[in-house]
Amino acid sequence: MIKHIFTLVWNKRGKNFLLFLEIFLAFAILFIVFTFAIQAFRTYSSPLGFDTKDSWVAFLEWSEELDSTALEDTKLRLEQELEAKPEVLSASYLGQVTPFGGGMWQSVNDDNGFELRTHLFWSDEDFFETADLELLGGRFFNEDDQRAKYKPVIINRKLWEDSFGGKPILDSIYQIQGENRVVGVVDHFKYVNEFRSEEPMSFFLNPKASRDLPNIMLELAPGTTAAFQEEVNKTISDITRRNDFRIVDLDQRRVSNSRRYWVPLIAALSICAFLIINVALGLFGVLYYTISKRRAEIGLRRTLGATQQTITFQFIAEVLMVAGLAILLASFFAIQLPLLNVMNVPDSNYYLSMLFTSTLILLVVLLCAFYPSQQASRIHPAVALHEE
Repeated sequence: MIKHIFTLVWNKRGKNFLLFLEIFLAFAILFIVFTFAIQAFRTYSSPLGFDTKDSWVAFLEWSEELDSTALEDTKLRLEQELEAKPEVLSASYLGQVTPFGGGMWQSVNDDNGFELRTHLFWSDEDFFETADLELLGGRFFNEDDQRAKYKPVIINRKLWEDSFGGKPILDSIYQIQGENRVVGVVDHFKYVNEFRSEEPMSFFLNPKASRDLPNIMLELAPGTTAAFQEEVNKTISDITRRNDFRIVDLDQRRVSNSRRYWVPLIAALSICAFLIINVALGLFGVLYYTISKRRAEIGLRRTLGATQQTITFQFIAEVLMVAGLAILLASFFAIQLPLLNVMNVPDSNYYLSMLFTSTLILLVVLLCAFYPSQQASRIHPAVALHEE
């Protein structure tokens, strides 16, 4: 039966070529879009590793006129005043790099005998509690680390696996920013954007009074309203004697940063949906016209004893054969991308995209072919032969 269907398709190769080309091009476009969409959704769904809900970050500007003693007194007083409020569960000073703040600090070195590529993040010892990071091994920073011979560092799982191969490294000394002792490993920390893959991270400890930690992060009690921001604003203004600061809701900033990725992604998927609709309408029209031109063939087959189900199956099988050949050829070119490692995309995303694209196209073809094939099977043989 398959050989017979293939023969029918081959004999009408001239008429089937445009249908073949349409499906081939549709596969190519859908494959590319679905590959990047799958990559985007997988990255988006990967864990952040910290909590953004009920978290604010105040970006502060500290006067250069403040000496180190005055700065320390002011910063400690500000932290105490904020933590004294029942709405504030904890507070932590951060460096210039903050979650979803747009800033990044990267370092690459081979001082350890292997390439160590990492993003850098500075904070005080309270950051991990404030952000609710999950500890995989070791410990978080404490006040004794300020006086340690080797500066402590906490790394994330990705850096541990990528650069250290997952081997035991706690309390080992490595060259990261000078000589650092690894005291802990946290699980995840995806701080740049939800649609950007997690980076290898190194967390460094700075004193709360350091001028290098200008910003403060607040963990709020669940249900704290935006009206509380006015009270925080007044507290910061009264203590720092400055008004050139801003307070951002970390969760809102996360959503805002992701929006610029959602817009082109939704636009691309909308174009794909429009393409599928146009392919379906064109396919339906072509099949309806083609089948109507084969009424004599249908009448003859019915006269020779073919059933309605046989006629329906034949026309559906012919269309699926054309679609299958187009998908097979398109898949041959598509599979070259993971084999040649053309783009920095996991191979599984390519294969998953090929599966989704093939399934979608075959489903559309099947739906478009079903009604015209059903109509063809209902043609009365006597009427069809009389018309001929």
